[in-house]
Amino acid sequence: MPKVVYTLTREQKRRICEWITRLKFPHGYASNLVRCVGMKELRLHGMKSHDCHVFIQKLISIAFREMLPESVWSALAEVSLLFQILCSATLDVNKVKELEDSVAAILCNLEIIFPPSFFNSMEHLVVHLPYEARVGGRIQYRFLQGLKMKVKNKAHVEASIVEAYLVEEIGLFTS
Repeated sequence: MPKVVYTLTREQKRRICEWITRLKFPHGYASNLVRCVGMKELRLHGMKSHDCHVFIQKLISIAFREMLPESVWSALAEVSLLFQILCSATLDVNKVKELEDSVAAILCNLEIIFPPSFFNSMEHLVVHLPYEARVGGRIQYRFLQGLKMKVKNKAHVEASIVEAYLVEEIGLFTS
């Protein structure tokens, strides 16, 4: 049975892992990706969510440029560009509108390459991201980590968040 077009040989995986171990980032840009590289199994593991964002937005299009066929690489580069635009410091409404029009085509390109088992509901949600960014603004203002940290009683999530918010507001007003 022939290999599918998106698989890498052991040598290609080794080259990518070695390339990642040699990467240097500005202080505070990303964590030390060397700790996420498993040279024995030639895999990335234990990446934090910010490291995944850096990898998806910046490194995928560079890392796989020479190793994958043009059709696979261009589909991955389009996904990378999609997330770069959506997570950028400033949102250009015209670019986001273009993304809304092209996101379905990007996902269709991925569906041509990857098997149906790759796609679940999470991959489908990407279709809605440009619209949400256009309507709701920058994603940095809509992160829920702050609210998740305020949940102390999982039986009463909303009340717990409200109580923590009130304590925070009282602290701000009295200081």
